[in-house]
Amino acid sequence: MKIMITGATGYIGHKLALAAAKRNYIVHVLVRDIQSKFLPVHPNIVPFKGDITEKETVEEAMAGCEKVIHAAAIAKFTDKDNSVFYQVNVGGTKNVLDTALKFGIKKLVFTSTGAVLGPSGKNPVCENDPRTIAFENDYEISKHWAEQIVKEYARKGLFAIIVAAPRVYGPGLSVNGNVFGRLIGNVLSSGLAFMPADKEVVANYAFIDDVVEGHFLAMEKGLGGEKYILGGENISYSIFFNSIRKNAGKKIQIITIPAFLLKVFSLFYMMITKLRGKETNISPKVIQRILQNRALSCDKAIKQLGYTITPFSEGIRQTILHLKNKSYGL
Repeated sequence: MKIMITGATGYIGHKLALAAAKRNYIVHVLVRDIQSKFLPVHPNIVPFKGDITEKETVEEAMAGCEKVIHAAAIAKFTDKDNSVFYQVNVGGTKNVLDTALKFGIKKLVFTSTGAVLGPSGKNPVCENDPRTIAFENDYEISKHWAEQIVKEYARKGLFAIIVAAPRVYGPGLSVNGNVFGRLIGNVLSSGLAFMPADKEVVANYAFIDDVVEGHFLAMEKGLGGEKYILGGENISYSIFFNSIRKNAGKKIQIITIPAFLLKVFSLFYMMITKLRGKETNISPKVIQRILQNRALSCDKAIKQLGYTITPFSEGIRQTILHLKNKSYGL
């Protein structure tokens, strides 16, 4: 059976492509650069040069496939040209869905983000809970609209399922999408961890192998038009950083920084970066975001899909072992 996967040179997409190949799928991967060092390599993986914003290349890659996992996206909070979020995350998704409907694809899984659901209060947020505040950046808005388009195509008859991943960590490519792997690696290499003084702020952290497995469970058992959160444990910054220190095998100093200092620093850093003509994901809005509770509930995926969660204590141990052996030589 043939499956098309987009985003295969990204953090999650790379693992999805290799996992599909190991499941004996013939995997068509649509990538902008077939010479990329991040291209997944396996006898069952067939690369196609193209872009989801170019519909003809989407059709070439999807031809002959029965299933699709659409994981490609601009996954950052800011860009010099904010229209890129809508060109790729919205327009590109529409191209994939149009083609899937045209070709009679049996099942499509769309990779979204828990960020669409916004902050949580005292209780973890579920798939159908309304967002309580305005969207804070173009990434969240574009992924929200992409989800609405997926639901629209599901009503047209395409068997499409949405899966939402929160803060994903674990062994994998050291690319921009692997935010927490890079963060943990920097802590290990420097011996310093900078933690918000609001250390009991809670967020959901998902081990990447769980997220990958969840995609295939959704494809096998998910209901068309439904959304499933593929998350992990809800933990505080205190647990997150102390878990790194516990498993580091070296001395790690944790420095707490008050919220107002984080915001002042982020504003200064953003201004300096812009003056240098570079991009940064650090801004006062981003700092405000990381100071919000972002707890999520995976109950729906657990009950309907048989989704399982790797304990954070085990996931962080595997992540640090990977970083020591592969990325940082520690």
